[in-house]
Amino acid sequence: MKSNNRMKTLGGLVALLMTLAPLAANAAQVQLEVALGNPVLLANEKQTTFVKVGLTGFAMQSNEDRPPVNVAIVLDRSGSMSGDKIERAKEAAKMAVDRLSPKDIVSIVTYDHTVNVLLPATKVTDKGYIKNEISKIQPGGNTALFAGVSKGAGEVRKFLEDNRVNRVILLSDGLANVGPSSPGELANLGESLAKEGMAVTTIGLGLGFNEDLMTQLAFKSEGNHYFVAEEAELAKVFNTEFGDVLSVVAQDVVVDIDCREGIRPIRILDREGNIDGQTVKVKLPQIYSNQQKYVLLEVEIPASEEGSTLP
Repeated sequence: MKSNNRMKTLGGLVALLMTLAPLAANAAQVQLEVALGNPVLLANEKQTTFVKVGLTGFAMQSNEDRPPVNVAIVLDRSGSMSGDKIERAKEAAKMAVDRLSPKDIVSIVTYDHTVNVLLPATKVTDKGYIKNEISKIQPGGNTALFAGVSKGAGEVRKFLEDNRVNRVILLSDGLANVGPSSPGELANLGESLAKEGMAVTTIGLGLGFNEDLMTQLAFKSEGNHYFVAEEAELAKVFNTEFGDVLSVVAQDVVVDIDCREGIRPIRILDREGNIDGQTVKVKLPQIYSNQQKYVLLEVEIPASEEGSTLP
């Protein structure tokens, strides 16, 4: 079921229509705020300014309010992950499993030069079994990162539903050196998965991973990206990421901005969207509880007389 919220603001500069797909009982409780970059504009000359549209998810009342999660944990088990790295990664993954509930779905994928589905997508009804499977992970050869993400997405796809938070969480400490391995190829993969309703979060461990590749994959899929200097920090980062995953209140949010006659939308900053005449459409994949997402739009405003206001 879709929810709409319309407001007219800034003296008639823009009108907004927000459409979102609720994920829980309180999902429609998204606060909408609008601000103008320059509240006072110069008289008698055409100029540009910025419109900021902020969307903040209200706090969830309890864990029962949250939507179910469908997550694939994709772990690099290449040779460079041997020793403390792989052990810390396994402990972080187990901790993440402990935060899930029976309504959630999890899968575990590992990769070196080949890809292995350690745990096919399953409901989290036996945490002991899942954590025991994670304990079996051992380091191996090279790094088939693209194939690992693709296989993880395949597991998420088995239970892909609009009312679930669908995400792939990738951990890697090295360079992709088997199969597609350029930032552009991984960016295209991320963009393709985003269109299916999946986000990819990337966690880069140490100094040897390709930051551009990992960042592009996360950015194009609207996931998060983390840099972890030391393996001892992995548990903290996994905890932060699962905090986000478990606090989504709405997804597939579409913000329509209708500019009044004479106001020309120029560009959308740092987000993909569409400008068609006076109408601007931007999609935000997810809104988190107690966090703000925002859209920045640059607009051109016509010259007006001193002391006048926008009608």
